[in-house]
Amino acid sequence: MKTWEISLKYSDGSAKKLELFDVKNLFNGYLKIKRSYFDRLLKAIKITKNYFTGNAIERIISPDKDDWTFNPWMLILIQDNEKKKPFWLLIKRERDLSGELVAIGPRVFADYNDSNSDEARRDLKRLMTYLVVYINKFECGVLLPNYLS
Repeated sequence: MKTWEISLKYSDGSAKKLELFDVKNLFNGYLKIKRSYFDRLLKAIKITKNYFTGNAIERIISPDKDDWTFNPWMLILIQDNEKKKPFWLLIKRERDLSGELVAIGPRVFADYNDSNSDEARRDLKRLMTYLVVYINKFECGVLLPNYLS
């Protein structure tokens, strides 16, 4: 699996590096996300304390080692409240305010999706839907690039 390297730098000065895994092979291209999805995500952020936004993306390096930092990225960090399992989604926003799911993590989540392609694609899409419908089921952080702050 090809990897994306994400460097995070939080407002308190702490830093973290994440490795996410490209989904191009999983979806035969990147998964398109409609603008309405982001509208529903924004609404969820506004009505629950379990969801938050912030600026923390410092640098993004593609699997080809190209620097893609200055693109409109969203890194969604999700944790299931019941099972305490983390899920990470790296999304690139488009000019028309739609988006593309580019990479997922952590490794165990990516490995599951890579090995069970048909079922995993459905599960991944279901997770994204649940994120905006069943907002009490998750803790969710939406991180944006630091250059936007």
